[in-house]
Amino acid sequence: MIKISKVTPKDIPALLAMIRQLCAFHSHTCVMGLADTQAQFIDGPLTGFIAHQDGRPVGYAAIEPHWRPMHRGPLHDIAHLFVEEAMRGRGVAKALIKAAQAHARQSGAYRLVIGTSPVNPGAAAAYRAMGLAEITTQPGPRFEIAMDAKRKVD
Repeated sequence: MIKISKVTPKDIPALLAMIRQLCAFHSHTCVMGLADTQAQFIDGPLTGFIAHQDGRPVGYAAIEPHWRPMHRGPLHDIAHLFVEEAMRGRGVAKALIKAAQAHARQSGAYRLVIGTSPVNPGAAAAYRAMGLAEITTQPGPRFEIAMDAKRKVD
C-alpha cells in the first residue's frame, strides 16, 4: 500500500536521493545538498510530499506557491514529481497529485498546475490518462488540476 505524507526533516536524505535521480533523468547536475534541501522543504517556500511503499520512499512531489496580485489565493505549481521507475504505473503519481490537490485547497490556492519536459512524453501521457486538463496557451506540456472540491484526480 502506498502511503503519502508531508516531508519531514527525517525524510530529507531520501528526498535528496530522489531529487538527484530526477536531475540525472534530465541530464542535469544536482548541486543541492542536505542543508539546501532542508532549507527549501522544511524552512523554506516548498511543500513536499513523499510516497512510501512498505516503508521505503518511492516518490515525491514538490509544490511551489506563486503569488499573483490579481487573485485572492496563490497559484500552486507541482514543480517536481518523481516516481522510481520500478513503481511507475502503480498509482504513486496519482496519490502524490491528490495530496498536492488537497494541500492546495486547504491553503486557499486558486489554481494548481503541473508541467513536464517535452522530452518526457510518458509523464504527459500519464497526466492525460488521469484526466488532467491540458493548458494549450502556454509552452508545455502543462496541465491544470481541478480545485473544485467535488472533482478528484481520476
